[in-house]
Formats: sequence, C-alpha cells, structure tokens
Amino acid sequence: MKLLAPLLAALLLLAACGPSARTDDAPAPVAAAVAVADNRALAALFRDDQAARKDGGPDPMESLADAERRDQVRAMLDRGEVRSGRDYWRAGFIFQHGDRPEDFLLAHALATAALSLGEQDGAWLAAARLDRYLVATGRPQIYGTQFIAIPDQPTRQSALDRDLLTDAIRKATRVPALAEQTPPPGH
Repeated sequence: MKLLAPLLAALLLLAACGPSARTDDAPAPVAAAVAVADNRALAALFRDDQAARKDGGPDPMESLADAERRDQVRAMLDRGEVRSGRDYWRAGFIFQHGDRPEDFLLAHALATAALSLGEQDGAWLAAARLDRYLVATGRPQIYGTQFIAIPDQPTRQSALDRDLLTDAIRKATRVPALAEQTPPPGH
C-alpha cells in the first residue's frame, strides 16, 4: 500500500496534465491574450502618420516627421509601452515608412507580434513589410505586395519570386493570389 500511494499520486498528476503532453520541441501554446489597453500616445502618432499620407507624394519635411515618429515609437518599445496587438500593428505601420531595410524588417517583426497577440490586420502588414525588406535589400519579393511607381510610366510590380509561396499562403496572410494582384489605385 505504501508503494501504491505515490504511484497513484503520480498517475493523477499525469492525468491532470491531460493528453496534450508534447513530444516535439515546439513551445507550448500561449494562453489566451489578456486584454491590454492601447497606448494612446502611440495611437496619436499613428493618426499623424496616416494623416501625413492623405495628400499623396513624398515630402522632404514629412520624411523628417516620419523619422521623429519612428524615434518616439522606438523609445516606447524600449520602455515596454507597446503592449497590445493594436499597439504593435500601429508601431509596424509607422516603421514601414522608414528609409532603411532595418526599418522594414522591424515593421515586419512588429506586425508578426501584433498577429500573435490576435490583431488579424497584422497578417497583411507582416507579409508586405517582408516584401519591402526583400526589395530594399536587392532580393525579389515573395508575396507580391510591392509596386514601383515612376511618373509618366505605368506602375509595375517589383521583382517577384513566383515559385516560393503558394496562393494559399498568400490568402492566409490576406494577400491576393498572383493572378489577382494589380497596382494600387491612383498609380
């Protein structure tokens, strides 16, 4: 009986763990996301970022404002003030307006974090920022989200590796299938 009690306790403990015991090296699923309030200062920076793009073309003064917004978001990241899925998505949007490949790669990482926290709009942003990073580093994009607009010429798609991804992957990341991809309106 003395031997049976510890064995029974061990079996009860294993049963409490359930059949979800993992045998692979993948991390255990993360518990459901806890509701976190959005960062209001980041939301204001995002509104400013979007408002600056309403009038169209590039503006040297706006590039300075973009850099300042990225600096502010970077400081928020460093202080741990970017917490919700929507915060990460907004931060990714601000970094997508960067001027260095590292800005686009960080935008991709931020969008991926947003998606992992339940912000579904992060799917397209993650795909598009990875494409932008690839194009900025001289590689062909893989999703097909990047287009080149040259004044007085038709807009054309940047170089694209058409074979790496399937259209099912594009659909899962909210990117149109290759046959449906067209230049953005107004170009």
